[in-house]
Amino acid sequence: MSLRQALDAVRLLDLSDRGEGCRIAVIDTGAASDAPLSGQANLTQRSMVDTEGHGEHIHRIIHSILPEAELFVVKVPNPVPDHLFISAMDTVAKWRPHAVNISMGSEFATDGGDPVSVYADKLSSVAVLVCAAGNGGPRPLSVGSPACSRESLAVGAVSMKLRPWSSSSRGPTLDGRFKPDISAPTGYLVPWGLRLVGTSFSAPLATAAAALLARELESPFLARRILQLTAQPVPVSLLNLAFVRGTMGASRPSIRRLLKILSVSTDPRNVVGMGLLDAAKALEEASRISQSLSQR
Repeated sequence: MSLRQALDAVRLLDLSDRGEGCRIAVIDTGAASDAPLSGQANLTQRSMVDTEGHGEHIHRIIHSILPEAELFVVKVPNPVPDHLFISAMDTVAKWRPHAVNISMGSEFATDGGDPVSVYADKLSSVAVLVCAAGNGGPRPLSVGSPACSRESLAVGAVSMKLRPWSSSSRGPTLDGRFKPDISAPTGYLVPWGLRLVGTSFSAPLATAAAALLARELESPFLARRILQLTAQPVPVSLLNLAFVRGTMGASRPSIRRLLKILSVSTDPRNVVGMGLLDAAKALEEASRISQSLSQR
């Protein structure tokens, strides 16, 4: 699957919008040297240009999708300590973006009460905070902070065949909420010659769509909810044997434990969220709501 095919799968190619008027921020390991920046902040002691082969791809992907959008990047170390994560979110809030892409974080579930998740919820009142769910699957309880925050849009991954990607992190959160929220393709080939695999590269597709919706609606809450409610169903196996084996190890499970595991693994909302991103349907719904609100 190429990037173009991935965009077609989530119906971003159905849109002629090039992102004019959109402001998108990225918190990651740096920026690409060949993509434009409207603002930047460096929370490391190194060059702003990404040398880890991660943030630069996020930057390029979003620019490829919405070439006329204003892009902002905050460079942080990897792994990023909590205090720098919070500083990065505080920095992007000052830019008043429509959407923020975070394709890094932990793979250890929390109840959303950890410091990073709490601040992520605060940022979500300013912009749609799009977080990669993580690559800790098929293990349950593997969506970590900040993706497990209550108000973020956590993005899981589907394969090139639009089926759940086995390593995509799964819910629930420690307080029982479903995560991820939606899913988008991974494993696609980008024009600069690499195949990018992981939820890190599913998230930018949702970020682009989120920015378009938030620009239209001027409400990150509405944009996030519409992206969830317009997602398309993804087939999920009722019995993921690999998941059960990986969870149980060599031990023989009790009936109670097996039922508990199966109840988690068979709920699609803890695997792919509400389903596959459908950007065209989401923007259509956003336009309808925007027109309705303007007539009041």
